[in-house]
Amino acid sequence: MPNEKNLIPNSERSPTELSEMGKAGGIASGSMKEAADYYLSLPETDRRRVNALLRDEVDPEDVDNQMSVVMGMAEAAKRGDARAAGVLLKMLGEEAPQEDPGADALENARKLLGGIDSAID
Repeated sequence: MPNEKNLIPNSERSPTELSEMGKAGGIASGSMKEAADYYLSLPETDRRRVNALLRDEVDPEDVDNQMSVVMGMAEAAKRGDARAAGVLLKMLGEEAPQEDPGADALENARKLLGGIDSAID
């Protein structure tokens, strides 16, 4: 438990001090983003994941942690994880809410399968 005697409420801090704290938080946030960008750009090291990505015909130079994360989200979405599907749609810029989220599922599946109707029907 923190020593509450050392905690100073923001209401008792000067505007300059609050500004400096906000700036420090922004810097920390920026460095976290840089760290995440760096880590995601590193090559995937799990041989099973690398092989799975290569089987899915991902270009070998694109096999990195970011592609592995996308693959994991896509797999989760295929298994019915609505949050993973939502994240993928948001990444693709298709985050407009539908009136009936399940209404276009069959049509989307047909598009993803490239016209293989027998797999759906």
